[in-house]
Amino acid sequence: MKRCHHLCQLLSEQSPEATSLVFFAQGNKIHWSYKDLLKNIEDFPLPKARCVGVFASTTVEAIVSIFALAGKRRIVLLDPDSELSTLVAQIQKTHIGALLGDDELAAELHEYLDADTKCSDVDILFFTSGTTSKAKAVMLSEESLCAAAYNGGSLLPLRPEDTLLSVLPYSHVFGFVCALLWPLSFGCAVCLGRGTRSIFFDFGEYHPTVASLVPQMAGFLAAKKLFNPELRLILIGAGTCDSAVLNLIRSQGIQVSFGYGLTETSSGVALSLGVDPYAMSVCPDYQIEIAADGEIILHGGPTFMKGYYNDSESTANVLRDGALYTGDLGRVENGLLYITGRKKEILVFNDGTKLFLPEFEGDLRKILGQDADFAVLQGKDGSIILYIHKPTGIEEQIEKFNLAYPRSHRVAKIIYAPSPLPRTKTGKVQRYLITTD
Repeated sequence: MKRCHHLCQLLSEQSPEATSLVFFAQGNKIHWSYKDLLKNIEDFPLPKARCVGVFASTTVEAIVSIFALAGKRRIVLLDPDSELSTLVAQIQKTHIGALLGDDELAAELHEYLDADTKCSDVDILFFTSGTTSKAKAVMLSEESLCAAAYNGGSLLPLRPEDTLLSVLPYSHVFGFVCALLWPLSFGCAVCLGRGTRSIFFDFGEYHPTVASLVPQMAGFLAAKKLFNPELRLILIGAGTCDSAVLNLIRSQGIQVSFGYGLTETSSGVALSLGVDPYAMSVCPDYQIEIAADGEIILHGGPTFMKGYYNDSESTANVLRDGALYTGDLGRVENGLLYITGRKKEILVFNDGTKLFLPEFEGDLRKILGQDADFAVLQGKDGSIILYIHKPTGIEEQIEKFNLAYPRSHRVAKIIYAPSPLPRTKTGKVQRYLITTD
């Protein structure tokens, strides 16, 4: 695999006649060679607007427009399934002047466009998860995204004959790099998923050998036994994954690699390659430092973001002296990186003690069940609240659970949620959307 610095260069390095994309159009399965893909990119009419928003679903139209715009316009990748209010806020925050990828949605949002935007940069912007007001636009580049694909491929190479099923939205950096650039950098064929409703059929229709999935999706597909016999490798990322899910996939004869990365690093930082899915080899371009408080600090930087768009203060908080402060906690043993949590996932109590949420919720999951839909929150008085959607009547179980913890760390209140907990596209609970009053 050759290190490339531009998206179209990555494509031009592959065999022209090899299959690049497989997708459905009007009920017919279409195969494009790398030559076909490059020709469609070359023929794509560029909009006049200097900042263009692309509804980045897993469609051939989205891929062609992103590659055609790269290096020529500022690109903002948007999730067409987001709430309308979220899209409005993202359009206004980044001063988008034109929208591509969904004509009906673009027409609905037309009034919020900034046709007079003047910008000379050609950055590629991805939004982090968070509330509408707190979500940040991360400024990446062709070079950083290609470097991320090279990094991952150096540790986990693919075969040119591999076929990867791409089902993750390209508005998420994990989906863009690990479900699109990674396979394309090896000259593989990328099969485009047809949406959530078709996930039951896509594995059987495309017969992929590789897939990139988020934990929630991987667990669902494994439990329903929807993987095809040809599938040999699954890369899981963008969130923590329970060992039970990983073991279930492995029991079906499929190799599993677990990845760690951030939007701010253009995706992958480390990948598990051995038997232990949580022992991760660090990608070639990085050096890891563990701070005194356990925070992972990254040095190296070809995949680092340029910064948060129009947010110099937040940028300065995480990019300092050429190092990126991740906000994640971890440790290094025998040269391998272990992720232990997030600094923000630590509850601090009035008595000065702290509680590590992932570990606490992991213990709760052992008694509530692996499929339990719940979150642990902290009330205004500092007490712990268990917010759960089904099952009910768990008071006795929680009373026994509490005995193993000091009084300040015990569940003080149980709230039964009327509906499933709000989650991001990658399955993370959106705690900030939960009200307990």
